[in-house]
Amino acid sequence: MKTPEEVVSIYDTRSSAHSRRKARQKQVRDQYNGDIVVPLPEISRTEQAAVANLLAQGLDQTAMRIASVTPNLLCPPTDNHSDRARQYAAIRKHAIYGWWEQSAMDLHLAKRARHFIGYSEAVTQIRWDAKVGIPRWVNRDPLCSYPSPVVTSDSVPADIVFGYERPVEWLRQHYPDAHTKLFKNVETETHSQVTLIEYMNDEEMTLVAYRGIYTGLHGTSGPVCALLEQTENRIGRTPATVSDRISLDDPVGQFDGIMGMFQQQAKLMALEVLAVEKGVFPDTWLIGNAGEQPKIVNPANGITGEIGVVRGGELRDMQLQPGFMTNPAIDRLERAQRLQANIPAEFGGESASNIRTNRRGEAVLAATVNFGVAEAQKTIARGMTTENQLAIAMAKEYDPDRPKSFYVSFGKTHGQVDYTPSKHFTSDANKVSYSHAGADMNNLVISGGQRVQMGTLSKKSFMLVDPLVEDVEAEADAVVAEQLEESLLAGIQQQAAGGAIPPSDLARIIRLVKEDKANLAEAVEKVQREAQERQAEMVAPTAPEAQPGIALPGAGAEAMTAAPPGEEGPGGLRDMLAQLGVA
Repeated sequence: MKTPEEVVSIYDTRSSAHSRRKARQKQVRDQYNGDIVVPLPEISRTEQAAVANLLAQGLDQTAMRIASVTPNLLCPPTDNHSDRARQYAAIRKHAIYGWWEQSAMDLHLAKRARHFIGYSEAVTQIRWDAKVGIPRWVNRDPLCSYPSPVVTSDSVPADIVFGYERPVEWLRQHYPDAHTKLFKNVETETHSQVTLIEYMNDEEMTLVAYRGIYTGLHGTSGPVCALLEQTENRIGRTPATVSDRISLDDPVGQFDGIMGMFQQQAKLMALEVLAVEKGVFPDTWLIGNAGEQPKIVNPANGITGEIGVVRGGELRDMQLQPGFMTNPAIDRLERAQRLQANIPAEFGGESASNIRTNRRGEAVLAATVNFGVAEAQKTIARGMTTENQLAIAMAKEYDPDRPKSFYVSFGKTHGQVDYTPSKHFTSDANKVSYSHAGADMNNLVISGGQRVQMGTLSKKSFMLVDPLVEDVEAEADAVVAEQLEESLLAGIQQQAAGGAIPPSDLARIIRLVKEDKANLAEAVEKVQREAQERQAEMVAPTAPEAQPGIALPGAGAEAMTAAPPGEEGPGGLRDMLAQLGVA
């Protein structure tokens, strides 16, 4: 276990090593939040940026496309030939989906995508929720995260440090002993904030409060800190993942290259606005005549009608016009930002002037966005695979034998899941992936529908990736039922047109569907039973189920009188034959 002084030393070293990277990330944050101020030192004035914030637009649009598709989860069975192994694999899958739902994974991915695109890294921590008894996913701010330089292939760092600030009053309420130690005989008003440092590795999790550096009488110095919490890491791995955006060496955000362009564009715009302002309110100069001392006798006032009087000179308004290249320069900087950061005009609800067809617009948008979205989705999916393994290790270590039961409604999974970590989590093997990496929700539906029409994808497989289909089995059954109902309706219409169904029975079906709000199948079954019972009263002794109902023969219009057992034909025919001397 590391001492608080060692944790503070690691934090200071990491924060110094990451200073340039954190400075770029803070610039992105400030521009995204609209906190950029344009300095105009020539006129000792500052202005707010008055140009389109393309960074915020591009970041939100790209991140929403990344997070619009829910990733798929695969938990393979430990033995493909064992029914129990396949059953346990399904339980593991449903349990992890339940953990995702409890962690609001849809919103988690939206925030994570913004961190990944804007800050070039996304940091996720897995925490154990002792109250509910499940692991939870937590987004950590990359501005406060300092992972070790050594990050394994599964995105797990050797150790990681988080540094952030909390009010001194918060420390006093939650850790009164540490507050007394840090601020004894010290004016807390001068220390409104205290730094909290979290350190995690494969052995421990430590929380330290850090006030600053003290200097002794003889030149000695050291950190003023106090240990708040320190626990053993029982899963044997750092409970956090770091997903970096792919680049040549250090991770670079998608919008790092447009910061200077934005500030230059905002400065030009501010200067142009000032020039327009000068044109509305021009500077007035008093120009004296040769050999005379100019003087304003009475200043003019257009509101009151006062006439200005000048002696020995004349007043001239100096009109200031913006440079003719100002607007082209502003537009050129906007175009450069769009090209640098892949921000097409479609992100703002516009279309480029050289786009004439919908197909061409889709091709341009796809070439600009899809590859970046695909790379981000693959990187995030790899990190989520590792996070599932960390979550499984926590569940088996912190609460292995207590049965869990909850309802799952996430993605395509709906229903009750019952599991015991030590029993059902026989393996942590899993795979998180996107069905079509690089496609957002709209493109996924369009490309899937095209493949169904081409015959290269089944409708049920398409339902598995369609974001609007929540329950695949129920939706597939509903589609089949609708198709059969259409066939039933077509058959009834054909029989009704041919006179095979009596008008009274057809009217009865219409009334049941329209007035009693019964579906077509229920209405046909009810009219069938009524017709059978009506026919059974006319034919004896025969069960109602044996009658033809509204189907042929008879079509329910009349009942054919059946011959009694043992007789060869109707009595009227026998009597007629007897009178003729034939019988």
